[in-house]
Amino acid sequence: MLPIHIVIDSTANVPGKMLSEHPNLHVVPLKLILGEDEWSEPELTTAELFRLTREKGVHPRTSQPSPGEFIQAFAPAAAGEPVIMICLTAGLSGTFNGARTAARDFKEREIYVIDSCTGALGSLKMAEQALAMASAGNPAQVIAGHLRQMAAATRTLFIVDSLDYLHKGGRIGGAAALFGSILQIKPILTLRAASIQVLDKVRTRSRAIARMLEELDSVDTLEYIGVVYGDAPAAIEDMVAAIRQRYPGVPVSTAALGSVIAAHLGPGVIGLIFQSRV
Repeated sequence: MLPIHIVIDSTANVPGKMLSEHPNLHVVPLKLILGEDEWSEPELTTAELFRLTREKGVHPRTSQPSPGEFIQAFAPAAAGEPVIMICLTAGLSGTFNGARTAARDFKEREIYVIDSCTGALGSLKMAEQALAMASAGNPAQVIAGHLRQMAAATRTLFIVDSLDYLHKGGRIGGAAALFGSILQIKPILTLRAASIQVLDKVRTRSRAIARMLEELDSVDTLEYIGVVYGDAPAAIEDMVAAIRQRYPGVPVSTAALGSVIAAHLGPGVIGLIFQSRV
């Protein structure tokens, strides 16, 4: 049976061990730009990103993979081997659309491009499931269909210290950013319909975290709960402890955000990613 190749972009922050254990798993890197300097995402940690941002006094920019990088990742399809590409949500990046465009060069070849509708740990969970299903002998079309169900069942919430990064990156309007800054509002943001939307507005960070956790109660059967952070891992310790006490039978994972997503959200970000069972 031909191998099924799973391709994922670098914002999933794939552990090196996972890559070494699965030769059919491949990563396409996004890029970070600070002034005249450019890095592939795996070359720059989130902590280094914010240190350089402070030193250079410039706002970080990001760039999706080039068409050539997508074409290289899809090369196995030319030999008849199926490829499944899992992309960061279209609400934060053009990676999904770029991958779809590149896939059109492989006419009548089996390439499935999936909008994860999330990112980071959420995308990684989809890659884990795809690898397990491929190993069990499922065809690529069935795997792709299941990943789309996972994407529809996944919710992503986050809070940020400041809306400036989202505003400067063009992901949220200037009026919303100004409103949050003046009133010291802590908005809970969510990914919905390929855009960043405000779920609720509260006054303190502790209340924002409590409000995010309330959303877990809206799911009948949780498949997993993931907590992600930017540059401050200690900030999530109490949150993770509360989740584990409240949902003892649900797997809970924690992970650092990669530097590209952190560049959009800014330092101090905390995110909650969870999926209902499909």
